[in-house]
Amino acid sequence: MSKAGKPVSSPSKASKTRRVWEIAGSLSERTGRRAERKAVIDAYVEEGGNPNTASTQYAYWKQAYDADRADRPEMPGTVAATRLTVGKDGRLLIPARMRDAMLLGEDEAVSAEVVDGELRILSAKAAVRHVQAMAKRLDKGNGSAVDELIAERREEAQRESRPK
Repeated sequence: MSKAGKPVSSPSKASKTRRVWEIAGSLSERTGRRAERKAVIDAYVEEGGNPNTASTQYAYWKQAYDADRADRPEMPGTVAATRLTVGKDGRLLIPARMRDAMLLGEDEAVSAEVVDGELRILSAKAAVRHVQAMAKRLDKGNGSAVDELIAERREEAQRESRPK
């Protein structure tokens, strides 16, 4: 929804602003999570686009992206930046709305990494959803990948067993 309460729709294919949406979508598909604002703006500016246009269109794209995820609760969600405090013992309390967006239940293990000084925490369910989304993008629609692999191995075995 836009600030006026109207649903956000992507710009027409003929518009220059559509490119920001394409960049954001492409980066999101590649990483399996919502594209970061800076990366989208940098890519658009690198192509000769206006950074202000990129910033505005990213905000609209992000609203549409988040609204799409909200309609599908089984998908990892997004929560705006929130100030958290790390205790003296190093503990960090993750608020409920963030745990929900991460598909994180009680007493579940998470994986964590630090990338360029940024702490990234990933639940097992969210990791599975990311892998499923990547597999879906890579699926050529030719049937079962397992069946294709078996067929390839059989052909390979037949070639190897033929006399030379």
